[in-house]
Amino acid sequence: MEKSNSPVPVFVTAGTIIHGRGIGKLIGMPTANLKIADKKALPPEGVYIATATLENKTYYGITHIGPQPTISNDKKISVETHLLNFNKDIYGLEMEIQLMKRLRTPQKFDNLTLLLEQIRLDCIAVQEFYGIRRISSRLYMNAQKHEVKIDNHALYLSPKEFDVLYLLYSSPDIIFTKEQIYESVWHEAANDHFHAVENTVFQVRKKTAAYEDGLNFIKTVVGYGYKFDPANKE
Repeated sequence: MEKSNSPVPVFVTAGTIIHGRGIGKLIGMPTANLKIADKKALPPEGVYIATATLENKTYYGITHIGPQPTISNDKKISVETHLLNFNKDIYGLEMEIQLMKRLRTPQKFDNLTLLLEQIRLDCIAVQEFYGIRRISSRLYMNAQKHEVKIDNHALYLSPKEFDVLYLLYSSPDIIFTKEQIYESVWHEAANDHFHAVENTVFQVRKKTAAYEDGLNFIKTVVGYGYKFDPANKE
C-alpha cells in the first residue's frame, strides 16, 4: 500500500495495550485496547481516523472512544484502535495514537455482521483520508455493496466467499491462519473446523480461475495459512 503524509492531529494520547472483550477478533477486526490514565481528558465519544505509533513504527487505523452499545449495555468508556493491515500480538506494549478526524458517533447495531459492515466503511474512510491505494489493479471489492470485479468484470461470490477474500484483500501484508479466518468470518471459535475455510478458499479459487485460466488471488503459505496475492497464477 502507498501512503501519504499525515496532517496535524486534533488530539494525542498514549497508554498500555491491555486485553479487552475480544469481539474485534471474532469479526475480523482485532483492536488494541488502550489503558488511559485520565479518561476525563479524552475528546468527545466517537469513531476517529487515527495514526498510531508502536515500537517506533507508524500505522493507520480507526479509534473508537466510548461505550460499546452493540456488545454491552454498560456505559464503560474504552479506547480501542483497529490498525489497518496489522495482525500481531501487542498486549503489554505502549502505543501512542493521534486522532486526525471524527467520523461518527458510537452506534448500536442489531448484530455483529452490521457492525462489521460499518467498520469496513470506516476503514475505507481511513484509506481515502491518507491516500492509501490498493496493491491490486485487477481485483476490486466494494464492502458496502458486496461487489467484486476482476478487470472491471463482475464476479459473483457467496457471502462467506466474499468475507474470506475481503479479509485477505483488506490486509494484503498479513498471513492469516485457518483458525483466524474461521473466527473472523464465522464469528465463533474454530475448534479445528478448518474444512469450512478450505472449502471456501477452494470455491473462491474456482470462480476466479473460471474468469481467466489459473487466476488466483489467494496464496497458500504452507504450514501456516493463506494471504492475499495481487494476481498470482498457479
